[in-house]
Amino acid sequence: MKIHVLHTGVFKVNTLVVPLEGGKCFIVDPAACALSGDENLILDYLKAHKLECEGIVLTHSHFDHITGIAPLKAAFPSAKIALHESELSELNGSGMPGPMNNSVLRFFGAPELLDVVGAQPAADTPLKEGMTIFGWKVLHTPGHTPGSICLYKADAADDGRGILISGDTLFDYGGYGRTDMYGGDEIEIQKSLARLQREIPAGTLVYPGHDNFGFMM
Repeated sequence: MKIHVLHTGVFKVNTLVVPLEGGKCFIVDPAACALSGDENLILDYLKAHKLECEGIVLTHSHFDHITGIAPLKAAFPSAKIALHESELSELNGSGMPGPMNNSVLRFFGAPELLDVVGAQPAADTPLKEGMTIFGWKVLHTPGHTPGSICLYKADAADDGRGILISGDTLFDYGGYGRTDMYGGDEIEIQKSLARLQREIPAGTLVYPGHDNFGFMM
């Protein structure tokens, strides 16, 4: 399995193109948008590689991970949008950001993104702890946000090694997501990090929400 990484959006998140059989794929955390000047980056990649998007999986609903959903959904209307059940109100299709994004955008002094976030379509596939989506296990890892998740597959790499898609629970390789914003909880993220250390085997390849990749120690 060859996961392709695109750096998208205003904070250059790691948007992942995860291959499936038959020329299909799912996208994790699409953030490409007009404000960051990369609105067509994901779609151009899919077109160039003749890939069809089967679904959009969000590791959490912070604004910097979701601003590219609308163009993808327009191009692939049947693609389902999956988000942890506790954050569905943040991506509700109402035209207005949810309370967490409203607070976080003002925290960052980025009110120009309020309309962009509000324009994203509603999530339609609630994720829960322990379920599988596209063959990947959902791990609920709250702390950075209440509904933060990781995706884990024990034998996803070509060499048989497991892969963990961590979102901002592991913000970058060697770090973890901040907890000082609306919805953050330091105690919860420490519990989530301890769980990952306990349950995910050493040597697992980790794709974090930002920056560099690495392996579980």
